[in-house]
Amino acid sequence: MKTKQTISILGSTGSIGTNTVDVIMSKKNNYSIYSLSSKNNVSLLSKQSSILKPKIVAIQNKEKYKQLKNNLFGKKIKILAGEEGVIECTNTKVDTVVASIVGIAGLKPTLNSINNCEKLCLANKECLVSAGKFFMDKINKSKCKLLPLDSEHNAIFQLCDFKKSNNVDSITLTASGGPFRKYNFKQLNNATLKNALNHPNWTMGNKITIDSATLMNKAFEIIEAYYLFNLNLNQIKVIVHPESIIHSMVNFADGSTSALLGHHDMRIPIFYALNWPERKYYNIKNIDLLKIKKFTFEKPNKYLNQSIELAYYVLKKGNAYPLIFNASNEIAVKYFLEKKIKFLDILKIVKKMLSMSNNYKIKSIKDIFNIDNEIRVITEDFINNSNGNIR
Repeated sequence: MKTKQTISILGSTGSIGTNTVDVIMSKKNNYSIYSLSSKNNVSLLSKQSSILKPKIVAIQNKEKYKQLKNNLFGKKIKILAGEEGVIECTNTKVDTVVASIVGIAGLKPTLNSINNCEKLCLANKECLVSAGKFFMDKINKSKCKLLPLDSEHNAIFQLCDFKKSNNVDSITLTASGGPFRKYNFKQLNNATLKNALNHPNWTMGNKITIDSATLMNKAFEIIEAYYLFNLNLNQIKVIVHPESIIHSMVNFADGSTSALLGHHDMRIPIFYALNWPERKYYNIKNIDLLKIKKFTFEKPNKYLNQSIELAYYVLKKGNAYPLIFNASNEIAVKYFLEKKIKFLDILKIVKKMLSMSNNYKIKSIKDIFNIDNEIRVITEDFINNSNGNIR
């Protein structure tokens, strides 16, 4: 009798985490949950724990510990709190870790999991954007297999064996274009939070939805692809595909191109990653091309394309620049979500922080956290001192 696959989910109450739980629940007999973690959502974490019966659960916010403990009273579950508690969720060897904690908080537990799992399903972008070289060095020295969960990178992974990288001419990441695909400068300048959160295709968390609207999400995907697949910058291309049916393409050296098609449903790449290297039946119908009828392709919005150009810029500059790019954007998006800055101010703020930050050098993992924290403070100070006039 085949044993169940043991899984730890870092960030089980977020968008990727809840989709992962949905996948696991649909094939419950195939999986055994070792640990779950959440930042703040005690209610959902408690519900998930009652159903999935993990050995360990951790709540990052220590103030929520007592509430979680009360909710799970009488259940044979070890309850932890704080960053150290989340890290402890990855101290025991399991088959698979799903790393879906949002933000830099996901870096330490994800790094810790590398030597304690056979397969790492990665959704946390900071591991690659902020710590790409360090993270990939640790992966390459381990026996852990890295599988990206992001739909575009997951598609590239499925399409190509990068052990034979000389066969690949380039890759093409597709973008929906977001809600502002056809906006002119005046419209972008007056874009509201409500407009920006109205993504045409995907249902995601607020932060990543804003990143999609600014095309910053695609910029981060360029950086992730650079590290994931060990490509040159001129081998990574971006095209807008509003239907979001083609998730990515690989352009081969012989002039042929392979594309991966699928519904815009994150459960599909998650299910693929959990079951890799096998492909198993999942209750989602394949794409019906007769219903789609046509595919559309176009260049990114010329005003928002600056985000994509910045991705190539920070990779050329190297060292701390991708980290600064990510940290300053995260703060800018936070202020936009709080309606304290305008939509186009996000890009202005990021460019300003990059222009001010040429003295940072990363020599250790500790440096990553220190620089990330410092950039966030500097960015907040810059915004707060601007009196609403971002230049």
